[in-house]
Amino acid sequence: MPKTEKTARGLGKLAKKPTAAATKTTDAASARKALPRHSFETRQKALLIFKNGGSYKSCAKTLNIPIYTARDWHRSFLIGTFRAEHGARQQSYTPEQKAEVLRLRREEGKSYNAISQLTKVNRATVLQWIHKDNAERAEAARVQAGETAPVEFDVEDSGVMTPTA
Repeated sequence: MPKTEKTARGLGKLAKKPTAAATKTTDAASARKALPRHSFETRQKALLIFKNGGSYKSCAKTLNIPIYTARDWHRSFLIGTFRAEHGARQQSYTPEQKAEVLRLRREEGKSYNAISQLTKVNRATVLQWIHKDNAERAEAARVQAGETAPVEFDVEDSGVMTPTA
């Protein structure tokens, strides 16, 4: 007997299992949200392409960004609302500030909060810089030791594992 779902009007609707297509759609949406936003430099390059008469398709191909993003940026450029500069609330830091943050962590072993308070750099930014630096140092040590990169695999719907490029 099929399982029924309780609705506002009582029992009556059959409970449906989520389809594979619906699952893929939600996976794609969450993956899209996880992608980083485009950098300040990428937006500046796009602006330069548009000012020189380039199309959004050439911009997308040149900068290796989604064509829909380039299209939206081009439309904004045409009506005069495209912004390629930092926002008013967006903070930018100097390379010296970043070097000081990394030095305080490496040489003095300060905590993230202490570094943030001493350098007036946002704690999340401090954390991000330190984690990125640690990953880069680990990769450099691995390469120097002559180790090969671990192979990552994608599992397809059929269950077959294929190496990623």
